[in-house]
Amino acid sequence: MHLLIKPNDHHHASDLCCQVPEHMQDCFTMEQSMEWGERLAATIAGEILRYRRNQKMSAQRLSDRCAELGMEVPRATISNLENGRRTSVSVAELLVLAAALDVPPATLVFPVGYAEQTEALPGAMTPPYEAVRWFGGEEHSATPQPSIESPSSPLRHLSWRTEGAAGEALTGYRRAERIAETGLKHADRADHMRADAYDLEEKTARDALVHAAQKQDDKAQAELTSLTQVLDALHDLGATVTPNTLHVGLFRQTTRGTQPRDAQSEGDK
Repeated sequence: MHLLIKPNDHHHASDLCCQVPEHMQDCFTMEQSMEWGERLAATIAGEILRYRRNQKMSAQRLSDRCAELGMEVPRATISNLENGRRTSVSVAELLVLAAALDVPPATLVFPVGYAEQTEALPGAMTPPYEAVRWFGGEEHSATPQPSIESPSSPLRHLSWRTEGAAGEALTGYRRAERIAETGLKHADRADHMRADAYDLEEKTARDALVHAAQKQDDKAQAELTSLTQVLDALHDLGATVTPNTLHVGLFRQTTRGTQPRDAQSEGDK
């Protein structure tokens, strides 16, 4: 099944200049009306052309690379997209073309660094970077909205994303990874401080370092508590797969708290 980036809202093609990269604008007839989906496909085509040229990659080589990744995207399809003869791009094509060009898929949809505004949704002109943040589900990203000149738009009520809306777990995953990364930093500092304490002969300095290490352990424990709360919230949300990213996995599995040398000696007595 192909999901085509080709919705049904209509806007005049003169708006295309706001979105289509300069090197693609001559390929399109400005007098004709284009659907938003067609304008979006034109932007994707322009970015494919841009990155392909930047990498000095021929259309045939790009096609071959797509095939190596497991999906055929004929050279003619790429050429038709870039020349404006094809006005839709499937999600599958977008993903494999982005992988073949070694760029994030969202950068083909929203030209960060190459346009001041992009039409992320029908009539919703948005800075490309903000559109990418929304596309990726980042915290505090905003749903693109049409201008206030279109008060009847059904998107006029949408603004900041609602965390966990409709069972969306991406925000929780990101938060869990961030918390775990911070917790690991505190735990690592504690380990290094204790290791340094072994080399200190002067008891006062050694005790001070051990005390500082304990403070880092306390901070790590606080992060572990926060992580547990996030995981519980994800469970309550209905998420069935617990985050097990690199930092989350390490933070939950690693045991910390090596005792300093004199404490071990006293324990052995």
